[in-house]
Amino acid sequence: MADTSERLSLPYLMPAQAQKHVTHNEALQRLDLLVQLAVESFDANTPPSLPQAGEVHALGSSPTAAWAGHADELAAWVEGNWHFIVPQEGWQALDKSSGALRRRAADAWVEVSVPDLTDLPGVGINAGHNSGNRLTVSSPATLLNHEGAGHQLKLNKAGTGDTASLLFQTDWSGRAEMGTAGEDDFSIKVSADGSTWTTALAFDAATGMASGMALTQSAEDTTVGRLLRVGDFGIGADAGPVVTDLDAHQLSGSYSSYGGAHAQAPAGANPFLTMDGVFGLLSGNSTLGEQSAYLWQIAIGLDTPGLAFRVRASGAWGSWQRLWSGANTTVDANGFVKEASPIVRLFCDTCEEPAVPLNAQFKRQALGQYTLTNVPPLASKGWQIEVPQDANGNRLVYVDCTYDAANGALHVRTSKVIWQDNWAAGEPCDIPEGRWVDLRFGMPTR
Repeated sequence: MADTSERLSLPYLMPAQAQKHVTHNEALQRLDLLVQLAVESFDANTPPSLPQAGEVHALGSSPTAAWAGHADELAAWVEGNWHFIVPQEGWQALDKSSGALRRRAADAWVEVSVPDLTDLPGVGINAGHNSGNRLTVSSPATLLNHEGAGHQLKLNKAGTGDTASLLFQTDWSGRAEMGTAGEDDFSIKVSADGSTWTTALAFDAATGMASGMALTQSAEDTTVGRLLRVGDFGIGADAGPVVTDLDAHQLSGSYSSYGGAHAQAPAGANPFLTMDGVFGLLSGNSTLGEQSAYLWQIAIGLDTPGLAFRVRASGAWGSWQRLWSGANTTVDANGFVKEASPIVRLFCDTCEEPAVPLNAQFKRQALGQYTLTNVPPLASKGWQIEVPQDANGNRLVYVDCTYDAANGALHVRTSKVIWQDNWAAGEPCDIPEGRWVDLRFGMPTR
């Protein structure tokens, strides 16, 4: 049996040995120095002048004085003497001056460095990584925290046709993906089975404009769950969508259409049978009973002002109800409200148009003689001329008109009223100051 241990050279107790405590204490002393080895200095060659008990130095290649002849050994100050130990390959020692850990290798003390974690082939945390998933984390949650300010998670791809996205899976089958997949437009896609995908929402990389199945697909799309865009159902649009069948129209919103005389007049009952211009349409769906059973529509004439409404109850449309307003009525010279198409109020020195504009041109030719140009003929139906009256209902002037179709001119003559077996024209006179003659014209042709 050897006298010392293989690794630390601890002396063994021998059979029938005297003074066994000496051998035992020497072994303990050696253990005390080498276990949890902490060194005051490395590559030391000069002994300290006042060493402390238990002090250990790793000697250099040229030790002097009391250390001479013990190159590359460990020198320990024990009980007033230097004890020397030859270090073995693989021993570790802490440098007390720097806190660095050193390891004995190839007859030298080499600093133990932190393992190089750069350019690793992969990292698996509570799981194994592979070539496609070089970072794998298996845990209830993953936290990426800031370091005193903000924090960004960056997904970089090589080119436009590649993919940078977040993929959400169920049992390893894709269900949702968001990012730039195969293009630079940002999109959110969903799938029920991992094979068929639908783009729910996408944003154009150049314009930022949105598209996708989550948005309404047309101005009249009524699919439940879609996101409403400006202009849908005419809301916020410069011009509402054109209705092509008024009776079949059942959507709420702001729309437009054309009067019955227009080449593109819609099917169904038209509120403006003679209008050949556009009108606005406001509509609503109350849906009190079965779907589309209770509807309403309000039509507003634009080229020719007018206002009408109708309702649908129990599945049947009612007739259009025309509303009277300043656009289709006038107050005549005697204070009565009358139906109006284009109306011209003729004064002694001017004219005005209170309802539908005609842009008539006025000229006083002589006493009681006036000419209106740029006008159509007087109305063929309903009233044509209303003259001012006195408090007893007597006419203040007699009016006679002739129309020049070739020049679009109406010549008006006013006279004093006389009786000759009937009311007749007397001497010419102007229209009284502050009163006027109402002239009602037919609708102009375009």
